[in-house]
Amino acid sequence: MVMKPEPIALAFESLGPMDRKVLLAPHGRPFRQRDAEAFSKMSNVALLCGRYEGIDERVIQRYVDDVISIGDYVLSGGELAALCVLDATLRLVPGVLGNAESPVNESFGSAGLLEYPQYTRPAEWRGESIPEVLLSGHHARIEAWRRRESLRRTAEFRPDLLESAELTADEQRYVLELKSGETEENEK
Repeated sequence: MVMKPEPIALAFESLGPMDRKVLLAPHGRPFRQRDAEAFSKMSNVALLCGRYEGIDERVIQRYVDDVISIGDYVLSGGELAALCVLDATLRLVPGVLGNAESPVNESFGSAGLLEYPQYTRPAEWRGESIPEVLLSGHHARIEAWRRRESLRRTAEFRPDLLESAELTADEQRYVLELKSGETEENEK
């Protein structure tokens, strides 16, 4: 069950000029935050979703600019992958989130690290407290804690991201300490 070329060609031709025509398929390159950032700056992007065995290769060769995948697994069709791409992209369009700083300070933002842990009220819940520094009101110490926690979390869950992150000499030492297990487990 391969999708025929003619209906897809007619659909693309009816769109007019597009900034990008993207096929969502398992053989594509991995979709990354930088792709969402690039798409969010474009006026129009067409997402082509295959189904079952995919799309006639001639259509891909003639109309598609890019092929992306949302992971190393196979779905029945590209619709769910397109929703992921749309959500990741649209939230970066100015005004969508309401706070322009939101996408900057979260995972995969400008720092390229995972986001620090989040806490809310109450300050103590079921015998566990939030880190004291977050209650201090000392903004510089809070920012330093957040940065260290981002480094810790990234080193633990996605050490590959540290390879391209811009780190100070102190941060590089801290990451090395994390890798060797020489840091306190619950730094405050």
